[in-house]
Amino acid sequence: MKRCLVIVACVAAAAPLTALAAPAASAPAASAPVALEPDHVRAELVAETTALVPGKRNWVGLRLRHEPHWHTYWINPGDSGLATKLTWQVPAAVEAGAVAWPAPQRFEVGGLFNFGYSGDIVLPVPLQVAADAKIGTRVDLSVEAKWLVCREECMPGKATLKLSLPVATDAATDSRVRRLFTTAHAAQPVAGAWSGEARLTGDRVVVTLSGENLPDADSLDALIVQRQVVGYAAPQIHADDRRLILTFAKSEYLTETPVVLDLVVIEGHGPGIHARSVTVPFATSAVSAHPAHP
Repeated sequence: MKRCLVIVACVAAAAPLTALAAPAASAPAASAPVALEPDHVRAELVAETTALVPGKRNWVGLRLRHEPHWHTYWINPGDSGLATKLTWQVPAAVEAGAVAWPAPQRFEVGGLFNFGYSGDIVLPVPLQVAADAKIGTRVDLSVEAKWLVCREECMPGKATLKLSLPVATDAATDSRVRRLFTTAHAAQPVAGAWSGEARLTGDRVVVTLSGENLPDADSLDALIVQRQVVGYAAPQIHADDRRLILTFAKSEYLTETPVVLDLVVIEGHGPGIHARSVTVPFATSAVSAHPAHP
């Protein structure tokens, strides 16, 4: 199978890490965006608002500005690639959640299918600040970000990014990144109120969904969160008696089916996409053995 050429190129930015500390200023303070040719992507830690509010969910995120024709990866990267990974260092009064992955794009490169992001995007992360955090102090955040950026060749990147935010009773949206967070939140899959099942049928994995407000089959794409269950080419999707039937090629590396299958069903393209998440049980639990993924 054709693979991407991987060239090692890493960058790092460092600054002292503090906790809930000095008096607050009126705006976030951050390191300059990381950029080092030929990385093909600029990384920056950004916040949706100009302050953190105690006892509420706040949003920060990894901003990635890709050069044209380059992309990084979703939680399931597809045929090749690696998902972007974040490792946080935060004060005890702060809890960083997992990336709220926006629905990704589908890329085809040399017969391989991948899922990820291009352009100027943000990967949002929820941040919970303790209800008793002191107003007027600052929260200093640090994250180690690792990514793989690809066109036809691929380059791994790495950076330690810093962001300092005041703690306040309320906060305004940061106009510099408003559009990025709005787009990312809009592309976040919402739970679909559908039922169904997945079934292994020969060399195909067939998913049947039923319920109210099923979208038009002609406008859909669908991705699977789990790796090495289905092939990554677009599935065949058609409607049948108030059901959606999604037919995927079975992955050549599938040795045992998962208990459930997690899907993201995507309607539309570009900024106007609408994504739904749905989890269905798998009707079978074992398949004949295949060679492991190299």
